Amino acid sequence: MHVDRHNNVHLGRHNSSHELHHTIHSDILFFGEDIGPISFKDWMWDIEKLVQPLFSKYSHIDILRHVTSRFVGHAFDWWQESQYLAKKGRISCINTFYELKTCMWKHFIPPSFRITKAQQARIEDFIDIGDAFIQNIAKFSRLEKDFKHNLDLLLSEQRKREKYKREQVKHQKLREFEKTREKEELEKLDKRKKR
Repeated sequence: MHVDRHNNVHLGRHNSSHELHHTIHSDILFFGEDIGPISFKDWMWDIEKLVQPLFSKYSHIDILRHVTSRFVGHAFDWWQESQYLAKKGRISCINTFYELKTCMWKHFIPPSFRITKAQQARIEDFIDIGDAFIQNIAKFSRLEKDFKHNLDLLLSEQRKREKYKREQVKHQKLREFEKTREKEELEKLDKRKKR
């Protein structure tokens, strides 16, 4: 625990909020101009990724202070009102980033936009079904390629056999023609001899 020159208590392992300021302050995105549910979720996702590794080094209060210092517009007004209501004792103080996240989630995400655990499970099931479907399509595609390849091989073999049969028939007809011709020649010769 550390008490700074303004008698503020810091519970973090490092006593320098200044050090934290140089670590993350410029990386924290402003929030409050576009306060739609999707914007809030995107902003919160980015902020969580940024501050998550810092909880082991800095106090939650310092992290909270730096995150809320980037509020503008409607988010800034909401934060000021929350602080005022907490001082008056009408609502609980927000002391950690996770408390902030919970309160902001309730304020900036309308109930119709929130997803229940059951809905989340269904979405995950649909994603799994979609993944399985895509894998099956990929398998089907491979099977289709294999089928086409095998069909091409069979058709090629069939064409070769048909060509061979045609050549056999052609050679057979040619032999028959030659035999007929030879027979006619012999008959002509026999007729000449008999004369």
